Amino acid sequence: MFSGESTVIAMDEMFQIARPPPRPMQGGGGSGRFDVSKVVERPYFDDVFPRNVTAIVGQETVLKCRIKHIGDRTVSWMRKRDLHILTSSIFTYTGDGRFGVLHPEASDEWNLRIEYIQKRDAGIYECQVNTEPKINMAFMLNV
Repeated sequence: MFSGESTVIAMDEMFQIARPPPRPMQGGGGSGRFDVSKVVERPYFDDVFPRNVTAIVGQETVLKCRIKHIGDRTVSWMRKRDLHILTSSIFTYTGDGRFGVLHPEASDEWNLRIEYIQKRDAGIYECQVNTEPKINMAFMLNV
């Protein structure tokens, strides 16, 4: 049987994720069995892409964000200097048409594309996942 006080710690890439232990199945007559298919992995960032990116004025750049085990959660990109939400899921929420999200079908990448880079685009951008609590990864764009 499992104690409600124990915690299982798993290492995924470089992130430590704490999850509760699996619970015994209902109606199992106290057998202590649990349904493995009900165990849900928490989302985490696959930190394989550069997070300090240098772009050239007038060119296009892409900030690459990969999230594993996203499930039904939503990914958003935010510009920190003005807390402006640029994209959420596959939708763009800025009037500046230079910004957009690149999400290949069946992919775990949610990339922010910025066309015709300008000096004012320099700064910190965040890739966010709407977990509770929210998880995010910051990217520094240098122009």
